[in-house]
Amino acid sequence: MRFYALLVVAVVGSPWLGMARAADNPQACARAYEKAQEEKSAARLRSAIGYLKTCIAPACPAFIREDCVRWMDQTEMALPSVVFSVREDGKDQTDVKILYDNHPLTGKLDGKALPVDPGLHEFIFSMPGHAPIARQVLVREGERNRAINVEFNRPVEIIPLTERSSGSAESALQAESDRRSGRLVSYAFGGVGVLGIAGFTAFAILGNNQQRDLERTCSPYCQSGPIDSVKTKYLLADVSLGVGLVSLGVATYLWVRSRGKDAAEPETATSINFVPRSAGGVLQLSTSY
Repeated sequence: MRFYALLVVAVVGSPWLGMARAADNPQACARAYEKAQEEKSAARLRSAIGYLKTCIAPACPAFIREDCVRWMDQTEMALPSVVFSVREDGKDQTDVKILYDNHPLTGKLDGKALPVDPGLHEFIFSMPGHAPIARQVLVREGERNRAINVEFNRPVEIIPLTERSSGSAESALQAESDRRSGRLVSYAFGGVGVLGIAGFTAFAILGNNQQRDLERTCSPYCQSGPIDSVKTKYLLADVSLGVGLVSLGVATYLWVRSRGKDAAEPETATSINFVPRSAGGVLQLSTSY
C-alpha cells in the first residue's frame, strides 16, 4: 500500500516540481540581466561576463537571451588582458603571488594572459625572501596581452668587517694623517732652508766686502779686531749654508715620503749630515736598506 502511495506522489508531483523550477528561472534570468547591465556600465567587465553567462541560458526568455548574447560579444571584445613576466636576477619565476587591487589574482604564473577590468589598477607581486613590489598600471579597454614586467634582485649580503680589515682601514687613515703631517713639516723645513741660503748669501757678501776693504787700506798690518769680524761673517755664512742645505734636504725627504710609496718596496732609512771643513761645509746623504 505504501508503495502505491509513493508512486502516486511521484507521478502527480513531478509536474509541480518542474513548474517550480521554471518559475525560478525567469527571476534568476531577470536578475542576471539587470546586474550584467550595471556591471558593464561600471566597467566591471569580468563580473558582467559572469552574469551574462547566466542570462544566455536556454531556460531564460528569448528577448533576454538575445540581449545578453549581444552584450556578451561586446564585453568580451572590450575586456583587456595582461601577461606578467616576473624575474629574479634575470631568470623567469613562476611561484609568484599577485594581488589585483588588494584582491588575489593568481599564485602561479604559466605565461598565459589574465583578464582584468579596464582602468587604473595596482598589482602587488610577492616572492619569498623579497619585499613586495607594487606596480600601478593603466589598462585600456580592448587592450590585449599587455606586458607587465617585474624584476626581483637578490638582497645584497652585508659582510661585517673583520678585525684585519678594520685594522687595515685604521692603518690607512693613520698613514694618510702621517703623510699630511709630513707635508706640513716639509714646508716648514723648506722655509728654514730658504732662510739659511739667504743668510749665507748675506754674510758671505758682507765678509767679502769687508775683506776687500782691509786689503785695500791696511794689509798686511791690519788690526785683529777687523780681521776677526771678517772671520765671524764667514763663519756665520758657513753655518747659514749648512743649516739651509740640511733644512732643504730634510724638506725634500719629507715631501717625497709624504707622497706615499708602494708597500712592496723595502723600507729604507736616509740620514743627512753636515760636515764642516776649512774650505766650507759639505752636505752628506746616506741611505740604508
